[in-house]
Amino acid sequence: MEGFDPKAYREAFFQANANEPFIAHQLADVVRYLMRAVSSDDPAGGISSAAEKMSFVNDLIARSPEPLSWYRLFAEAVAGIQECIPEDPDERKFIAAAKRGTKYLVESSATDNAARGRASKRLEEFRQAIRWSVEARGGRL
Repeated sequence: MEGFDPKAYREAFFQANANEPFIAHQLADVVRYLMRAVSSDDPAGGISSAAEKMSFVNDLIARSPEPLSWYRLFAEAVAGIQECIPEDPDERKFIAAAKRGTKYLVESSATDNAARGRASKRLEEFRQAIRWSVEARGGRL
């Protein structure tokens, strides 16, 4: 392609996509990569992908024509992730158990003074959610 300037194309892409909905969507991917890393026995791949995607997010934010709200970006990213969680009735109990397991994982890694109490509560909620999911399947996983 004669006259094609990759740097100009890249810049035009960033300028065109430096908006809150697109950035929040990309930030949701960062969260997904980090969740994969935290839940992995080998987190390097997730961390690498999160770092790469966060650089992309940073480039977009730098080109935003208006100041962005971290709250709104995070809220849109979380909502975007939650909207993609399947609503399959057969899987609902497993999704509930996974959510409780995530809460337990987060609280068991926290270091503030109340963390142990929250982790204990979340562990019991996780155990109960697993019991419900097994019972919903007639004792089968």
